[in-house]
Amino acid sequence: MAKNKQGRTGVLIAGLGFGVAAGVALGALVIAPNSPDGGHTTAAAGDEGSDREVAVAEAQASSADAVVSELAGRSVAGTLTDRPVLVLRTADAADEDVEGLSRLLREADAVEAGTVTLTDKFTDQQGADKLKTIVTNTLPAGAQLSEEHLDPGTHAGQALGSALMLAPDSGEPQATEDERGALLGALADAGYLEYERGTVRPAQVVVVVTGGADGSGETGFGAQVVSNLVEAMQERGNGAVLAGRIGSASDTGAIGLTRAAGQGDEGADRAPSTVDSVDRSWGRIATVLAVAEQLDGRSGAYGSAESAEAATPQVPDAGTEEESPQS
Repeated sequence: MAKNKQGRTGVLIAGLGFGVAAGVALGALVIAPNSPDGGHTTAAAGDEGSDREVAVAEAQASSADAVVSELAGRSVAGTLTDRPVLVLRTADAADEDVEGLSRLLREADAVEAGTVTLTDKFTDQQGADKLKTIVTNTLPAGAQLSEEHLDPGTHAGQALGSALMLAPDSGEPQATEDERGALLGALADAGYLEYERGTVRPAQVVVVVTGGADGSGETGFGAQVVSNLVEAMQERGNGAVLAGRIGSASDTGAIGLTRAAGQGDEGADRAPSTVDSVDRSWGRIATVLAVAEQLDGRSGAYGSAESAEAATPQVPDAGTEEESPQS
């Protein structure tokens, strides 16, 4: 049985490599400027040739992603059996990215711990002070907020992590149901997040799904909030994964900031895992496998950006998953 799974994995990885290569080629063609040669006709012909190459690259990338999508469920099946996973999405996360990832988490046999949506107000600088006040006043008993890092993303992440994540050492909830409801309810009533009441339960790992904002201009504050939030939540549970579109992997984007923070903290606890291409099927596979990797005490940076270490984590062999505390 393990041998059959390894065979499927080989096909999958081939598809991943093809998809990444096509995506990189497409990006290079779109971004690279034309070389001036002083000839209008030649430039026009070059533009037409580039357009054809872009169209071919787009078609190949779409075909490769379609093949990978067909293999996705089988590649992650059983990797998260009985593991409660919470999905936290930012306001700019695309519905199709969140829905595709949630579907793949179910195919991995993860336990759905709920979905929470952060609104634009959560990452707006004008709402930062009130956000900090709410999380301070509704902090679960026994939880603490950093006195060194006073930013809203860190404090909100520590509060939400304590309320929404299982203790990594015991697997028990860190907050009562009433405390969890008080924090989420207060944030929802103030317009900072949305969730379906009664559907959120504590999780071992949280997956934060964001969009493709590169953190430039007005999006810079929000990118830092999201990065700090993910790091803070990771510290309170078994792990966290930040997944977004490739724009967020820029130096000032949420994923780029998270990767840089992890590289700069030598000797610190395990960092969150990051995936920069969640809009691609292989990126969603990488996100699910990154959740499993976090549960195994490891982390990594995945995707097609220059700061990524690999396209995806290694696909685990059948029967190698270790037991961990359950709720």
